[in-house]
Amino acid sequence: MAVNLKLAEVPPREKRLKSVLSFHGSASELKQKSEDGTLSAKDRSFSQCGSCSSCSAFTLNAIIMDSAVVVHAPIGCSGDFANHNHGRHQGNRHRGLPSDNIKAICSNIQEKDTIYGASEKLRQAIREANERFHPKAIFVNTSCASGIIGENIDSVAEEMEEELGVKIVPIYCEGFRSKIWSTGFDATAHGIVSKLVKPATKKEDRIVNVFNFQGTHSFTGILNKIGLEPRYLFPFASVDDLEHMSEAVASTHICETLGTYVSAALEKEFGVPEVKAPVPYGISWTDEWLRELGRITDRSELVEQVIAEEHARIQPKLDDLRQKLGGKRVYILAGDSFVHSIVSSCRSLGMEVIGATAYHHDQVYDSDYGQINSLANMISFTGDVDNYTVCNIQPYEFTSILKDLKPDLLVVRHNHVATVGSKLGIPSFMVSDANLGIAYDGVIDLGYKLYETIRTKRMIETIAKHSKLPYTQWWSEQDPFYFEQGGK
Repeated sequence: MAVNLKLAEVPPREKRLKSVLSFHGSASELKQKSEDGTLSAKDRSFSQCGSCSSCSAFTLNAIIMDSAVVVHAPIGCSGDFANHNHGRHQGNRHRGLPSDNIKAICSNIQEKDTIYGASEKLRQAIREANERFHPKAIFVNTSCASGIIGENIDSVAEEMEEELGVKIVPIYCEGFRSKIWSTGFDATAHGIVSKLVKPATKKEDRIVNVFNFQGTHSFTGILNKIGLEPRYLFPFASVDDLEHMSEAVASTHICETLGTYVSAALEKEFGVPEVKAPVPYGISWTDEWLRELGRITDRSELVEQVIAEEHARIQPKLDDLRQKLGGKRVYILAGDSFVHSIVSSCRSLGMEVIGATAYHHDQVYDSDYGQINSLANMISFTGDVDNYTVCNIQPYEFTSILKDLKPDLLVVRHNHVATVGSKLGIPSFMVSDANLGIAYDGVIDLGYKLYETIRTKRMIETIAKHSKLPYTQWWSEQDPFYFEQGGK
């Protein structure tokens, strides 16, 4: 078990999970090399773009309803406040909550502070956050600057907690600590479980912790059918919800990348069992997830009844979608575990997955359970993927791959990536709501959205005729993995 809540900082994924950012081959080859320890962590001599674990941490804790965030950083690190504010408004609408702004402040570390220290600025920012927002908890997100100058965040947090009577939670998410931006998710989870979660005084035998992103309440319907209720975490939860996570009957999530660290921590420290099954994307994965949840909650007989009823209910629409989508060639780009989930859903719809790109790859998981290995589950339940790559959103790589494979459809998870497909004349669907494909209804909802996307083919071809990719002839002639191989 890799979880150690006694540490102030969660170890980065490269060290903890042997995560890598570069691979090309088949999915089965990646699985085998991960298992036998022969997967080398290659780097690139050129990187086109990337992201930061600080941003990932902020994605989660900035949308906790009655909290505030102090970003202990230069002002440039708060440049994405506006984007997250839009996400909060959008998420509030999805979930029927009052629309409000994120509650965040930047300490504004400047050049002289890197010499003389910025602890007093941090104290002032925490006081300002408390006075302005009256939060029940304040998260202090670190940055490259605060990490490099060695700011003692823990001591300041303890001091200010005593002064203000408000929980202060350090989140160590400096961008330079990890090239895997998902480490930021782990940092927020580590801070919350170690500083906020209380030991259970009672057990809620109907409540399931659901770790997800902003988006629709997609777990509610399927859990209600077996007599359970979801507690959605972390976005849009309250501090009280976080404090009582230990009372749940089980923990589950929308993807292993987001949820396995916090689920493992809750199981280890508070005895809340993690649902050890594939996440509920696709028909067979949903079946397995329900059966495991039924086993944990002593509802196995009811679960089998629900599975049979749900299969019969969706079958007419599933048949219709398989007729519309059957044989369509799809390429998928998404985060490590989420890409496996979309493969599962697309194959449930009868589509041919001709390739996939994961934005990173974790060779091991924070739990010791093979049942949550999403790559292994994808292969065993749905089959291998011959053209499988790992890259942290390097458009020059997958542009060449897409030009070669010419899929009928591109499915992507992150913003702006879909435009690459459009410029190549490939209809592209961006999964803006990661909760869209959950359970049986999710397969149907996703299927019809993919079908509508494919029907835009003529419009996308017109866009491609008037678009120009930014690559010279030299770029077009190179192997997609030229820089991985040590090119200059």
